[in-house]
Amino acid sequence: MSPLNTQHNWSLRKQIFDYLSGQIEKGTMTPGSLVNVRQLTEELNISRTPLREALAQMEVQGLVTIMPQRGVMINALSYDQLLHIFEILGALESQVLNTVFGRITIKLIETMERLNEKMAQAIVNGKNRQFHEANIQLHRVFLDLSGNEELTNYVSMLKLRVFGFAVKSYRDRFKKEIVREHEKFILLMRSKDKEASVKYLKEVHWIFNYPDNFIRTDEVVL
Repeated sequence: MSPLNTQHNWSLRKQIFDYLSGQIEKGTMTPGSLVNVRQLTEELNISRTPLREALAQMEVQGLVTIMPQRGVMINALSYDQLLHIFEILGALESQVLNTVFGRITIKLIETMERLNEKMAQAIVNGKNRQFHEANIQLHRVFLDLSGNEELTNYVSMLKLRVFGFAVKSYRDRFKKEIVREHEKFILLMRSKDKEASVKYLKEVHWIFNYPDNFIRTDEVVL
């Protein structure tokens, strides 16, 4: 890997996350595995201090666990944790949607449609990262209208756990179901049915009620 650009400290955490999530996506690292801090500093060509600061932030977000004298463990996400996070996301996003619904324009809806098409194409091409990124962007279309950065940042952090590190565990059938639900959700917004849109987002889209075989639980990568 090329050395990280450490000129801007504010971007370091994102670069570290991108690197680790990329390694997990490739199968080089798996949840439950240990990352050698010394080796990581050499690979990224950075000092230990900014790296440890970045990893400490990731630990706060629940993405890793720092184990003194042993390294950094990539956290797994249990099935129960997955259910709980979905419930939290449903409550938060539906509340935002209820607040900003009147400001969602046709142009924004069309943006969501394009992003959903990008997700569908990512499934065909086997591009897990692209699927995750388009999914995040689709929801940010209406979340960003709230102006509540604390809320949107928290939602983004939860989604990094649900999709960023775990997306390879989700079978294509699960991803396709997400795309289909987006289609229904977007149609409801196009019809300007606020109540139905909010209810669908909370009680359908963010309710994890799929069969277990939609998830590769045998890989323990949730």
